Amino acid sequence: MEEVTFYAPSRIYCDFGALRFLKEVHTAIGSRLLLVTEKKLLKTQGLQKIREAAAVEGIDLVIFSDINHESTSYSIIEAAKIARASKAQGILGYGGIRALSAAKAVSVGAGFRGNFYNLFSGDYPEFSPLPYIEVPGTFRNPFMLSSFLALTDARTGRKHILRIENSQPAVVIMDPEVYVSLPLSFRFSVLMDAFLESIEGYFSPSADFISDTFLLKSIAMIVTLLPGLRKDPENPENLMKAAMAGFASALGLSRGLTGMGTACAFEIDHRFTKPHSAVATILLPYILEYGLKIHPEKVSRMGPILGENISGLSVVAAADRVIETLRASAGGGELPGRLSELGLNAENLSAAAERAIDYPMIKNLPGKISVEDIYLFLKEAL
Repeated sequence: MEEVTFYAPSRIYCDFGALRFLKEVHTAIGSRLLLVTEKKLLKTQGLQKIREAAAVEGIDLVIFSDINHESTSYSIIEAAKIARASKAQGILGYGGIRALSAAKAVSVGAGFRGNFYNLFSGDYPEFSPLPYIEVPGTFRNPFMLSSFLALTDARTGRKHILRIENSQPAVVIMDPEVYVSLPLSFRFSVLMDAFLESIEGYFSPSADFISDTFLLKSIAMIVTLLPGLRKDPENPENLMKAAMAGFASALGLSRGLTGMGTACAFEIDHRFTKPHSAVATILLPYILEYGLKIHPEKVSRMGPILGENISGLSVVAAADRVIETLRASAGGGELPGRLSELGLNAENLSAAAERAIDYPMIKNLPGKISVEDIYLFLKEAL
């Protein structure tokens, strides 16, 4: 029988107006926090709401906004120094995956007194990160409830997906009010990114009963939500549902990793400055076809949650019908459909494949994957 264990060290609040729970942060962690975010987010409505909520609760925010596409471990080390010098009692991260990974890394760096670069090799003793509070600026972060984070090594310029034990956030506040100002096209692509992450997590060899439950729920919610998000993008209920779908996805991914599509999206974003969510949206249909080859039985089990009547069909026929439904759900919108539309070429894809092979998501795939396999996968989407 399958052994089931589950550990979730984070306290999660998901609701409109959830920033009010900064009061709990004040009580449990302290009144002085270092807020880590991207400079481009300083004047956004979301950050303004965070500052207002913090002021109401008597929380003093020291802001570090030196995070952008070019940021490396150097910025993390500098922010950790500021956290210690300002006597911050916790780190608050706000933004997308880049900003949230940076904030998580700062919480680690502020509590780690050894050589920071030992974290890249996993050669470090036990330590206690500074408490980390996460306020996602979008409704997805595959690392939200796990000990993984994305960080660029300043010495090599390479992007790494690191696993650092005990780096999970103490508190996660998912407040759809901070998403209100997101452009419609970006909302849609971010939701498609969450779609890809949930699908890949479901196909992962590390998936189990618990992760499957959460990830299938996330997939079903996204498929149901997509038409409404297209027709009525300003409806706050749709933002709440998107937040819940992202939350369910993060719960499922706390058990393991995503896969090849997400790894390639990270590397293409890092290497060629192409939006992670746009790349993920393009690669989603190809990951569905990949899943059909390696896990037709898992694909077919998705039928009932999508409202498909697959009784009497073989596993392969049922899986084909599910893929058809998922591809139809993912279609539409004003998003690019091919990697070439982002300005990428075959040479770019070859370079991305050579780097993506080292990502832990690739090493976690069923069966051995080569650089050539990744390149051919990407070339299909060119």
